[in-house]
Amino acid sequence: MKIIILIAKSVTLAFWVTVLLSLFSVFSEPLTEMLGWMGAAVLLIHFIEVAMFTKRFSHRLIEPKFDKLMVLVFGVFHMLPFLMDEIKKEKKPET
Repeated sequence: MKIIILIAKSVTLAFWVTVLLSLFSVFSEPLTEMLGWMGAAVLLIHFIEVAMFTKRFSHRLIEPKFDKLMVLVFGVFHMLPFLMDEIKKEKKPET
C-alpha cells in the first residue's frame, strides 16, 4: 500500500509542477487556461480536505502545519495512512 501511495503522491506532484509551469506560459493558450482552472478546482478541493483532516485528526498531529501543507499539496494521499491506522484500531478487538 505504501508503494501505491508513493506513486499517487508522485503523480500529484507532477500535476502541481505542470500547473506551476503553465503559469509561465510554457504550454499553448488553451492548455494553459485548462490547467489553470483544473489547478484552482483541485486546490479548492484540497482546502476542503485540510478542514476535514484537521477536524478529524487534530489530536494525532505532531507537526500540524506540515501535515496541513502536505494535505494541501497531496490531498487524500497524505491522509490515507492516518485513515488506515484508524481502521486498524477499530478492527482490533478490545481486551
